[in-house]
Amino acid sequence: MCALHDQRGINKVCEGRLATAVNESLERIHFHGLDVEMANLTVEQPSIQVLKVEITHGVSVERNDNGDSSDWVESKSSILGAECTYYTPKNDQRDIIDDLDADRKPYCVAVTALIESPMKLYVQN
Repeated sequence: MCALHDQRGINKVCEGRLATAVNESLERIHFHGLDVEMANLTVEQPSIQVLKVEITHGVSVERNDNGDSSDWVESKSSILGAECTYYTPKNDQRDIIDDLDADRKPYCVAVTALIESPMKLYVQN
């Protein structure tokens, strides 16, 4: 999507702040008369190594929706060996059974992975 400068596609697959930063960077690259290209396109399966898995619950994927960190109480645990962080609003009086309520924020799973591939994204004049 970066090579095609597909802003809507970038907005679809990236968290809001990241999408904004990527799209602004691409605009600056194009403003200077440069372009972003893909090289070494391949269909072979890349090597993928999972480095870390983090799970959060109680906050939105869109960071702007979450307010300040001072609005939340953070507690840590683990689920099947993955680090898990729970965020609850300060002064939250809900019972554990209230987590079954449909308007609760979803679990967000973040995977930090190393992907080795011959494909390269580069800036071209």
